[in-house]
Amino acid sequence: MWEIIIGIPFMAITGFLQVSLTSRIHLLQGTPDLILLSILAWSINDRSKYAWIVVIFAGLVMSYLSAMPMNGYLWMYLLIWMIIRFLKMKVWQMPMILMLFMTIIGTILVSVGTLGLLFLQNASVVYMDAVSQILIPSLVLNLIFAVPVYAFLNDVINTIYVNEETE
Repeated sequence: MWEIIIGIPFMAITGFLQVSLTSRIHLLQGTPDLILLSILAWSINDRSKYAWIVVIFAGLVMSYLSAMPMNGYLWMYLLIWMIIRFLKMKVWQMPMILMLFMTIIGTILVSVGTLGLLFLQNASVVYMDAVSQILIPSLVLNLIFAVPVYAFLNDVINTIYVNEETE
């Protein structure tokens, strides 16, 4: 229960930090996706029971803040959460490696999904420029931020569940 109570405001604050603070960190035209990294770290933690609720809220926050049509971020983040669930159950046992792997996969999925939604809106996008100017620099920044975000959120989630066990 505490995971939901802490997770929802945390994702709202993270969304506002992404819009105000990390949007100023540029590598070419790419910026780090703090919400993506947060849902990855939250979903990868073994003690997290309600990550899907936090992911839904994070997707709604990003859909609202970015004005992405058709709640695009919500569906992309849910797809990423399902991939993490599958990999955690069937394949992967090392969370830090999974975090880095899913940072790569998640960044590519979000970028391709965003370009796809822009294509559906008939926006003129030069796809090679989008890949070289936005996707690859965003991927590099996300990989740089992945380890600190994972460490921080891993401690937060473990603290939540330690407090629940003592009550």
